[in-house]
Amino acid sequence: MLEFKNPENLVLLIFTALWLGVLLSHSFEQLREKRESFASIQMLSRVTSHKPTKRPIIKWAIILLALFFMGISMLRPLGENYEEEINGSGLDLVVALDISKSMKAYDIDGYSRLDVAKAILRNMINGLKEDRAALVVFAGETMVQSPLSYDKNAFLTFLDRVNPALLSEQGTNLGGAIQTSIDRFNTTASQTKVILLISDGEDPDTKHIEAAINEAKKKNIQVFTVGIGSEKGGYIPEDRDFWGNIIYKRHPNGQPVISKIAEAPLKKIAKETNAEYYRALDESSAKNVIKGLNNIKRIAISGVKKIKRKELYWIPLFIAFFLLLIEWIISDRIPYSREQDHWLKRI
Repeated sequence: MLEFKNPENLVLLIFTALWLGVLLSHSFEQLREKRESFASIQMLSRVTSHKPTKRPIIKWAIILLALFFMGISMLRPLGENYEEEINGSGLDLVVALDISKSMKAYDIDGYSRLDVAKAILRNMINGLKEDRAALVVFAGETMVQSPLSYDKNAFLTFLDRVNPALLSEQGTNLGGAIQTSIDRFNTTASQTKVILLISDGEDPDTKHIEAAINEAKKKNIQVFTVGIGSEKGGYIPEDRDFWGNIIYKRHPNGQPVISKIAEAPLKKIAKETNAEYYRALDESSAKNVIKGLNNIKRIAISGVKKIKRKELYWIPLFIAFFLLLIEWIISDRIPYSREQDHWLKRI
């Protein structure tokens, strides 16, 4: 079954096709009106003395067909899988992303904490080298979304689907997130092992955090942390009412709950695992995260293979180019022969 890498472009192509259809219909209508205003159909046949050439229609059809294949190329069709050998240096990275309800607070330039975290991860993944990446999400419990893989597109696909509804148990279990991330690593692999923990840090269970830190230190795993949120804090959206207004989480006394960033546990985790702590203020924070990860010592990789999909976009693009070349070669005019179409025959 044929698959496409950028199926989201299909909507744009449909609107383009509709616009071209309206444009062609309007152009043909104008041409018909101009001909009728110049002379009747009978008179036109006497003036031209030959049937109208169909070459302009053929040329238009070729152009439209070429545009169709260009549109197919924009969808980026994919072929069969193949193995590609990797030579270079890399590390194993497990991203632990907090998706508790407090991450829905809109306290970063009008964006939710989770939206900013996703933007940071998208930019970061695109900036990584030959590294394997995995995705773990957590709140009061943890869930593995994506295993360690060289496939960055698969990671981004899982990332786009992440939302707080994935986990029923709420809270912020930093210790559990670190432990689940540690379990994702292959203990026999020689690559450098790194965890990137993104959270607003609101976890009072210090004992569980301390146990997870000791486990990471024992296995020589650095835990880089990213604190996300503001000191001022923000309200936590829970639902919407009948009129579409946001309903915020409230205390038993009726006051709305304000969620603020707690940097202390995140700084502690990073410091004790010999890593770095970053503060996420906006999407540009991704540059600091990428810079920090790129400075980590990587292990040389050779003979490792990863599965990729063949890109077939060049095939419809080549067909479109070939059709446009044919359209350019075809002349609008019909061949003229004096012997066959002498002026005396027109009297």
